[in-house]
Amino acid sequence: MEKKKMAKVQSLVCQLCGSEVNSRSIEKHYVVPKEIMEQARIRRAKIVRLCPKCNAELRNWYNAKIASTTYDTQIKQFRQKLPAEMVKEYEGAYNRFARYKKTQRV
Repeated sequence: MEKKKMAKVQSLVCQLCGSEVNSRSIEKHYVVPKEIMEQARIRRAKIVRLCPKCNAELRNWYNAKIASTTYDTQIKQFRQKLPAEMVKEYEGAYNRFARYKKTQRV
C-alpha cells in the first residue's frame, strides 16, 4: 500500500476577529479596491487576511458607509469623488470597521 501524501493545511488568523481559519478558507481583502488604487496611481496595496465571515461583513459595511459622490457647496450640486477622496473613504471605513470588530472581541 502506498501512503498518500496529504497537503498540509496551515491555519491562519483573521486580522479582524482573531479566529483561526485554514489557509484554504482565508480571504485576501484589498482595503482599497484595486480599480480605485489604479485610478489614484497607488502602487502598494494594503491587503489584509480575513475569515469569510469578516470579509462578508466588511463588504456590507463598505456598501453601507461609502458613497462615490459628494455634495460640492461651491457648485451646489453632487459630483463624483476623486480617486484620492475614494482612497481616504475606503481607508476610513476600514479603520472604523476594525475598531468596531475589536469591541466585539472583548
